[in-house]
Amino acid sequence: MKWNARPRVRQKERFFLNLDTAHKLTEVLAALAVIVSLVFVGLEVRNNTTAVQSSAAQSVHENLSTWYTSIQGDDALMEITTRGMQEYGSLNPTEKGQFIAVFMSFLSYTQNAFYKWQEGSLSPELWRSWEFVVMNFLSTRGGRAFWDERSYMFADAFQDYISEDLMNRKPHEMAKPWGAFKLGQTPD
Repeated sequence: MKWNARPRVRQKERFFLNLDTAHKLTEVLAALAVIVSLVFVGLEVRNNTTAVQSSAAQSVHENLSTWYTSIQGDDALMEITTRGMQEYGSLNPTEKGQFIAVFMSFLSYTQNAFYKWQEGSLSPELWRSWEFVVMNFLSTRGGRAFWDERSYMFADAFQDYISEDLMNRKPHEMAKPWGAFKLGQTPD
């Protein structure tokens, strides 16, 4: 007999002992794999959410920038929109058509931003800055007249938000549509 020899385990007992250990080890590894997968999915969702929010903000601001740029480059259109905000009823049919086209575009972009904000893809902070622009327009006599005439063309939730919330707020004290005149004043 050897002095450092291990006691012999019957072959059948060793097989069941190893199978049981392997089963428990497999359960632990499977649980770890699930945890790692969940962490990975969580990171991917967070990265995707950030990408969606960035894309939404970029889209909203590109729309507004393009809209502003198209108007500021046309002196006649700038004059029509400034006058229309002050007194919508003073526009002749052609001018009124131009005014409507300009501000239907603007409010369509605004409605898009509103829904991005509602779904959480546009941050409340960015939406707040957009609200100020909308309030600058809709707080003018012409903006209110335009909204009264054209609001039916927008989604119900957006109409309610504008009519029941936004238009009932006091505009910012520094509000100046187009930067041209204070609310309640006649442009020079």
